[in-house]
Amino acid sequence: MEALVTPTCPTPMATETPVLISGAGPTGLFAGILLAKMNIPCRIIEREFEISPLSKAVGIHARTQEILDMTDPSLLQELMDQGFMMPSFHIYYNGKLAGEIEALPIKESHFKKALCLIQNKTVKILADAFEKASGTKVDRGWELIDTKVVEGSSADGDSWVETMMRRAVVGTNKRAGEANQIFGTLELAEEDEEKRYEYEVVKSKYLIGADGGRSAVRHKINMPFPGRTRNVSMILFDGILDTTLDLEKMNVINGNGHRSVAVLPLGEKDRVRIVFDNGFLEPEEFELQKSKPITIEEFQKMLDDVVRPLQLKITKVNWLTYYRINERRAREYSYKGRIFLAGDAAHIHSPAGGQGMNTGLQDAYNLVWKMAMVINGTAPSTLLDSYSEERTAIGDEIIQLSSDTLESVWAGNLIQRCVKRVAVALAPILLPLAANRAPKMSMLGLRYYENSLNKSHKTQKASASDVGAIGCRARDGPLVPFLGRIDSGHNSDSEFSHVSNGPTDTSGKEGENRSNNSESNDGSNHDRQHSRTANSMTSDDTVRLHELMAHPGVFQILVFTGSLWKHRPAAASELVQSLECYLAEWRSRWPSSSGVPVEHNENKDSLRPQFMVHVLTTVSGSQAATAAQFLAARRNVVGEGKVHTDVGKMLHKRYGIDAAAKNEGKGAIVVVRPDSHIAYRVQGVGQSAWEDVHGYFESILI
Repeated sequence: MEALVTPTCPTPMATETPVLISGAGPTGLFAGILLAKMNIPCRIIEREFEISPLSKAVGIHARTQEILDMTDPSLLQELMDQGFMMPSFHIYYNGKLAGEIEALPIKESHFKKALCLIQNKTVKILADAFEKASGTKVDRGWELIDTKVVEGSSADGDSWVETMMRRAVVGTNKRAGEANQIFGTLELAEEDEEKRYEYEVVKSKYLIGADGGRSAVRHKINMPFPGRTRNVSMILFDGILDTTLDLEKMNVINGNGHRSVAVLPLGEKDRVRIVFDNGFLEPEEFELQKSKPITIEEFQKMLDDVVRPLQLKITKVNWLTYYRINERRAREYSYKGRIFLAGDAAHIHSPAGGQGMNTGLQDAYNLVWKMAMVINGTAPSTLLDSYSEERTAIGDEIIQLSSDTLESVWAGNLIQRCVKRVAVALAPILLPLAANRAPKMSMLGLRYYENSLNKSHKTQKASASDVGAIGCRARDGPLVPFLGRIDSGHNSDSEFSHVSNGPTDTSGKEGENRSNNSESNDGSNHDRQHSRTANSMTSDDTVRLHELMAHPGVFQILVFTGSLWKHRPAAASELVQSLECYLAEWRSRWPSSSGVPVEHNENKDSLRPQFMVHVLTTVSGSQAATAAQFLAARRNVVGEGKVHTDVGKMLHKRYGIDAAAKNEGKGAIVVVRPDSHIAYRVQGVGQSAWEDVHGYFESILI
């Protein structure tokens, strides 16, 4: 058995925790928040003593907003309060404004635009949320120097993770000669002779390596990180500009010498990120250039030469560095079923499209619920195998998307530049035609495919391209709680008309409401908070499906009855029997939150169910209403089979429940995973359909 690195110090302190997370960036912090909300204690360690002041990632896409909202609406609200919505683009050629391109509103989601917020603020908000949820702080200053999986010697052969870490007693962990790099290698085991360290060995069931592109975890488990280093060279700047440009817009300058400059707002007065096209450099050329740090004077001259006759005068520098793009993915995201890589530790790529941080957060969203269920004894350890299988495929897709995006916006040959110039002029015509690209950039189109977790029905075969297919994102839509009457006054022309908007953006200047959310038909914004509880809904309330699903770690069972009760009113009583029978059995057999409760978790609910059921109907006519009333009177608690009317049959359509009478009379049951992807579906809502759903759960759980 390979031993941990042995430091030259007294015997290190030994501690234990169910989950150790290395890295307190967005990915590690979000993983910690999710674990706390699922009552799984964890410990987050971070090499740096303070949150990095660098702006780094700035975009939070619609899909990420959805998962943050379903995790904790107040968390998303705080991010919105401090951020701003994606502004329009100003495109310049030869020093003149050639066009303004509005950011396309996203039709697929309640969240219409990307949210912009610099990463150091995002990290502070996430760190505060982790402390609130778990009652513990990030352990800063601790540097992981070695880790291994220890194979158990007991009869059951169980294994665990042992991690050695250290912290400088005085000063920081930075060693002599260590450079500030965005990506590179780091000799992790070396010590400075002048430094004194304290050491600790942590025993954990699992280790999540969320420690960035230079991941110590990835290095120590010798996980290959194949890919390429591109010859595209950039200079990145963060600071204050004095210019006549509108710095509240995204400015893209196609300048002299076939170079491009992007000037992006960072949410503070005159503060911007500049991405400067530094041309194509061979590796030795880049290393030679990087060996001498660029000065402000040098960069100002380079900027002037490219943007002239426009003027961009630098008045303050927060960050200035050379940067070269790496496109790499870890061969696997898991190691011996105990150590998992997430975020930049697992994948790195071009910043074009702003996919990096979002992908890391979604890695955590995929991983943590599986880990929690295994720790709780509800699912076999093999459930965790699906993490690497699903997320490596997503990693490949994101790397390709960011690469394609870089190619489309960066300086190219003469023909490419001419095409881009024409595209800007025709943008008002072309943009509506390019709307199908929005799900990719907003990450709403990312999906999984059939595997050991996502299963198709044995006899009801369907195509992977079908609407609402296995592995697709669980889509959102408006619902009206059924309270004994038919609500026919809701206009469904707008997808989220009359829907409470949850978190709202209040970051506009001088009271301007720059809300990211949908508007009602009369043009007024709904500003009601998402924080209301489901049991406080009144007959005038409209709710989104994702609001009902805002329970981390829970399987959501959606029962689509269509107009079943119009054809068979007696089916309501049958449905009550099935609901009561199977919910009771599932919750008894596979209880949730059986791990050690997180004592300071304000959202703690040790009786939180592992399964919730929502009945969605399109009732019409007196017989159907009578049947719905029967069910509503008996199952009137959200998650217990409460009946909601599907406004305009929107969700029936979005989940591929055919509105034709031949299928609408059957209905369907759709099982949604805790990370809001479709795992299983079956036609019908009768006894045999419930037996099929039960069989699905038996196939994936213990």
